[in-house]
Amino acid sequence: MSFNMIHDVIMYAMLGMIITATYVIVERMIYFSYSMREGKRISAFVNSHLHDTNLHAELREQFSGSQSPQGQALSEIVNAPPMSHTATEFFVQSIYVAKQALLSKRLWLLDTIVTLSPLMGLLGTIMGIIDAFHSLASNGTSDPAAVSNGIGTALFATGLGIAIALYSLAFFNFFGEKVEQINNQMKLISLKFLATK
Repeated sequence: MSFNMIHDVIMYAMLGMIITATYVIVERMIYFSYSMREGKRISAFVNSHLHDTNLHAELREQFSGSQSPQGQALSEIVNAPPMSHTATEFFVQSIYVAKQALLSKRLWLLDTIVTLSPLMGLLGTIMGIIDAFHSLASNGTSDPAAVSNGIGTALFATGLGIAIALYSLAFFNFFGEKVEQINNQMKLISLKFLATK
């Protein structure tokens, strides 16, 4: 069994993690950027049309095909049948909960990479060091340069794992803040609209 091969497999797995993290980061960056812009547009529209008697029809016309969670939530509220104030509050809360899946989509991947990459790096380092000592024992030579080169290569895995974790963690926290901002936009838009009913 070659420990060097296991070390290489771990390095390729960590390369896969960085590619996955980058994909999620780019996709979520585009999504949150669009959602924040759309949320501001919806909020401005609702604010400027609060006293319109035909607000429901205007909102249907403007935001019926919206891809943002704020637009989708507002469309569902506008299209809801008339109900009591208490029922309306529960309905709005259910829409709010349902939209959480859109906001946190794929963020679990970043969270997993933050946790897994340092451990994979440590495992890669251990396998690399085992391989370096195994080669030293099999060859019967005590060349310090060969041992230090093998250990240096093995330690690279730990450094890479920590770097991947830091990279993913920074964006995971950034996206957590964006989720909170969009949630607040959804609540604010819904409350302003409900105040006009």
